[in-house]
Amino acid sequence: MARKKKAAGKDNAERWLLTYADLITLLMVFFVLLFAMSNTDAKKFQELAGSLRRAFNVNVLQGSQPVSLTSSSGANDAVIQLEQADYQRIQQIIQQVEQNTQIDPNQVSAQITKEGIAVTVSGALLFYNGTNQIKPDGMKLLNQLAAYIATLPNPVRVEGHTDDIPVQSAQYPTNWELSAARAVAVVRYFTSVAAIAPNRLSAVGYGQYQPIVPNDTRAHREQNRRAVIVILYGTSAAAVMTPTP
Repeated sequence: MARKKKAAGKDNAERWLLTYADLITLLMVFFVLLFAMSNTDAKKFQELAGSLRRAFNVNVLQGSQPVSLTSSSGANDAVIQLEQADYQRIQQIIQQVEQNTQIDPNQVSAQITKEGIAVTVSGALLFYNGTNQIKPDGMKLLNQLAAYIATLPNPVRVEGHTDDIPVQSAQYPTNWELSAARAVAVVRYFTSVAAIAPNRLSAVGYGQYQPIVPNDTRAHREQNRRAVIVILYGTSAAAVMTPTP
């Protein structure tokens, strides 16, 4: 009887090995599934990262080779192209205008953004104080830009910005009206000078509500009074080209 009890006790003591083996097997299967899922996610992540790089034109931002961006919302969508060469050409236009006029280099700048090439022009260069009338030097710059923009297929958005000083004019009750009128003045100038198709152009008035620096000094307020000409590409351009139903 004692031997039988001892044998039974030995068998029961080894049953934990079965549970342990089952646990190891389940853990192995679990980690295999995690590994498979991680590989799938990594592939999807790489695809997503590539799409984002193309959508935001990161290669251009990093100064690499020109990139062509295509709208994928339908088979008949236009191909929107904006290459680094366009940015360089616009920089050359700005430099030529600066050399041939008395324009302060700090009054004009260009940069590549996620929406397109943005040309920022000082309000003091473009407009007479408190009006939407374009100055002669501003016309010279707009003439050169318009001639080049006319060769591109891209839509263009003109933004008007002001400082926070209230407008004292019956024609422009607030800075909203003044900024919008200035943006419209540039748009109309583009259509009249370079015959740019009106359906490619849009005007936006931001008033004083998108300053680039605080309106705490005269110099800062001069920086905030500006017009921004954005040559759009990618999804931004497709959104402008496709009317909202």
